[in-house]
Amino acid sequence: MKEEIKPTETPKKKSTCPENSDNLEILVAALMLDLPSYVNREIQRDRQPNKDYLKRNIVIAGRPEFEPLPIDDTPFLQEDINQIFLTTLERQYRDSQVVELQQFHWLFLRQNQTQWELVNMFSIEESLLENIPPQPEESINGVFARGIRAWLKGCYFQEKARIIEEGGSR
Repeated sequence: MKEEIKPTETPKKKSTCPENSDNLEILVAALMLDLPSYVNREIQRDRQPNKDYLKRNIVIAGRPEFEPLPIDDTPFLQEDINQIFLTTLERQYRDSQVVELQQFHWLFLRQNQTQWELVNMFSIEESLLENIPPQPEESINGVFARGIRAWLKGCYFQEKARIIEEGGSR
């Protein structure tokens, strides 16, 4: 006779969005955990059938930094815009080789009355050519930005559902 294995505690509901989503550092810490899967989904959606494409996936995201750079002449930079810097590790499959590259992202987030929004974003990919320094590129329409926006949207709706369950409003 087989012994039935029972869980020692009730499984916890997975939370993508922290309860205190007004705190940017707490929010970004939660985003770091989920960002690779959100971006990897966007990479798959971006794939065009019947076309050669670079097989790649995001392995990990981390090292968020919140100290803003002093910038005066950027049109989208206002007092209520927060700058976040983060690093991701991407694994690319080229021919018979696996190449790992770091990418560096500069996010500009703003909190409106209901949620956080991604205002702009720049990314730099680690260069494979040592004599060519990497150049930042605007990446607001790229897979990383789309992954971040999808996560923020999910966070907003999760927070809204939590508020409705509690019978309050934000």
